[in-house]
Amino acid sequence: MNYPFENDTSAVIKKLARKSVRFDKKKNLFCLSAIIVAVAMIMMSLLTVQNIIYQNQKEIEGLHQGIFFDITQDSKEKLLANEEVKSVGLSCNIKKVKENSKELSLIYYDDDMLSLIPAFDGKYPEKASEIAVTDAFFASENKSPEINAIVQLNLDGTLKNYTIVGIYHDKTSTAYPVFVSLEKCRELRGNNLLNGYVWLENADTLTKDEATEILSQISEETGLNNWTVSSYYDYVNTTLSFSNYAVYGVVAAILFLAAALVIYSIFYISVGQKVAEFGQLRTIGASKKQIYKIVLKQGYMLAVPGILIGSIMGTIISYCLQSKGWSVFAFIVSLCGACLFGILLVYISVRKPAKIAANTSPISALKNPVGIVNYRTHKRHRITPVYLAKISFSRNRKKSLLTILSLGLCGVIFFLAASYQSSFNAESMARYWDMKYGDFKISIDLENENENLDALLQKEYFSDYVKRVGDIEGVSNIFTYATVPVDFSTVNDISDSTLMLGYNEKDLASLNAAVLSGNITDDTELVVSDPERIYDVYHWKPQIGDTVTFNFKNHSGKTITKAFKIGAITSSNDGMGGYIFRMPENMLKELAGYDCTYAIEIQAEAEYQEIIEQELKLLVSDNRDVRLQTLQDFIVEHQSDNRAGFTLAYAIAAILWIFAVINQINLTVTNLLSQKQEMGTLKSIGMTNKQLKQAFMMEGLFTTLIALLITAVVGIPGGYAIGIFLKNAGMSTGFVFPVVAFTLFAVAMFMLESLMTILLIHSWKKQSVIAIMRN
Repeated sequence: MNYPFENDTSAVIKKLARKSVRFDKKKNLFCLSAIIVAVAMIMMSLLTVQNIIYQNQKEIEGLHQGIFFDITQDSKEKLLANEEVKSVGLSCNIKKVKENSKELSLIYYDDDMLSLIPAFDGKYPEKASEIAVTDAFFASENKSPEINAIVQLNLDGTLKNYTIVGIYHDKTSTAYPVFVSLEKCRELRGNNLLNGYVWLENADTLTKDEATEILSQISEETGLNNWTVSSYYDYVNTTLSFSNYAVYGVVAAILFLAAALVIYSIFYISVGQKVAEFGQLRTIGASKKQIYKIVLKQGYMLAVPGILIGSIMGTIISYCLQSKGWSVFAFIVSLCGACLFGILLVYISVRKPAKIAANTSPISALKNPVGIVNYRTHKRHRITPVYLAKISFSRNRKKSLLTILSLGLCGVIFFLAASYQSSFNAESMARYWDMKYGDFKISIDLENENENLDALLQKEYFSDYVKRVGDIEGVSNIFTYATVPVDFSTVNDISDSTLMLGYNEKDLASLNAAVLSGNITDDTELVVSDPERIYDVYHWKPQIGDTVTFNFKNHSGKTITKAFKIGAITSSNDGMGGYIFRMPENMLKELAGYDCTYAIEIQAEAEYQEIIEQELKLLVSDNRDVRLQTLQDFIVEHQSDNRAGFTLAYAIAAILWIFAVINQINLTVTNLLSQKQEMGTLKSIGMTNKQLKQAFMMEGLFTTLIALLITAVVGIPGGYAIGIFLKNAGMSTGFVFPVVAFTLFAVAMFMLESLMTILLIHSWKKQSVIAIMRN
């Protein structure tokens, strides 16, 4: 073949690389597997995260910007008269009622709110005897959804027939909303208890402060004083935080390192086996650069199908995990990221072996081919299976080291994941964050934006509850928690809305233990918590003696403005987490002018707990504003919330284990095949198949034992650190060694190594000694 330029050998390099790729099928399989798994995980992660963000943004596009509480239907016209208001929807969360094993939520929606419900068949209830339900309602009754079906329900204390005139198709829902007519809503709750949801003109161009100012002006014009800004502006322009990117970066780095170790190991072993071949190419005139390009070209030939298959697999996995929120832009960005990851992965992994191949001289290649051992230094040793395993392990030190590193990395990540799960204690977390002292908790939902928190607190439910609960037999103690919604501003013009928490005697021990500066005494006006988070959010460093001004409403609805000096600063671990300001509970109630208790905890004697629970359920059954929760409820909730974290940790460990297995199989198979002729010679002088099997199994066990030692040496301190971290976060009592998980992992690694060796040795039984030695 004639080339247009004398030194253009790219076609020859490509041809030699292609021949090598076709010849080394085992190497191709292992490399492809590593590339496919790594690229698939990166593609899946990038695409899923972008789809979730896109889906969240799509969902909040139709979200209202403000809520006006406890208004009448006539107030809707007043709101619509303002030129800044685009539309208004009325609704009312009436109450919850028990129906068999279901808890039905009675809701009223007007036409504007109804139009927001997707997949709705039929019509909206107009009469008191008409209702609309979801598919979940029928599923619980083992019936098919049917318009005009008649059901018997007790919605107002009397069992009556209701006609289902509309069905909201949402089979995934586990709740049971029941939509009623305005007539029924008035019958159950009265006329002045509707909430008005306001959509503003050009809302997406406004900031939260601008929307707040507009809503404030609307309030003054209409005389509707109870209102709030919705969470629309908290989410509409949200992006991933630095901590999110850090987590994804760590996961990507771990995947990159694990896959790179595998690919590097495979190419290193392959290059080592072809030293003589590269030496021959150098002898006939090939340059170092050309040898380098041949090996690098092999890597790229494997990268193309690996990236393609991995991207397809990652896309399929992502679709299964997050089928909503898909966009062409997200797919293209994810594909570009996965391709770049795959190319960099292959280049970095293959670059070093390619340099080793390029630096091979013709003389050294012919003089010391890989695999030849200088037995003169071992002539006085007795040849036993253990000794053969030892010298085989020592002469392939770099290959063994790479496999050990891969297995060790897998083991450490697995051990950390197992330590996280074994050390995590849902009861500790419930005691730290939700219910420090009691067994039952009655509370108002502080995060429910559909309710006016000021108005709820001013109903002073808990003044009565404390007295009535105290009369229940078996109740040993009652603990109160108080709060007031406030707007605050600092000397450097930082302002926001938050909750001021009240503390009393039960909180002093944990507060004093967390003090960073200042002192908590009887004269302390204001305690500020978590200065690191305050700086991250507001770029403000609170100091002792600084003045903070608060605006809040008293019992008569008048806005009170008062400044307080910071007397103490605590860490986030002060036992009252969540919000940044605290003051003595008695001072808080005195300023507010009403009992601002939002929750009580009930401590019960063990033998009375079931009876007390029934009494408490009966006590709050007619009050939709409060909820009763048990310690067990919080424990189950935290177990469920952290299950995703456990799954992610074990998923990463499983992926790393796949890489480690690929590397382990490659090393085991390569060692057995490279020593096949040597083993044939040993068999010819009397070594049995059993002894051969023992020798190879010993070599594999050396590798596995060292990897497990690394796992223990690195994993135990890491696991202990995780245990301490969880304990400080209130999620654990301390480090708990994952005995079961570690034992299962060790057994799996030993069994895998033994099984591979047995299968390969078994395949030699059908071959004669001469055939083995000729191979």
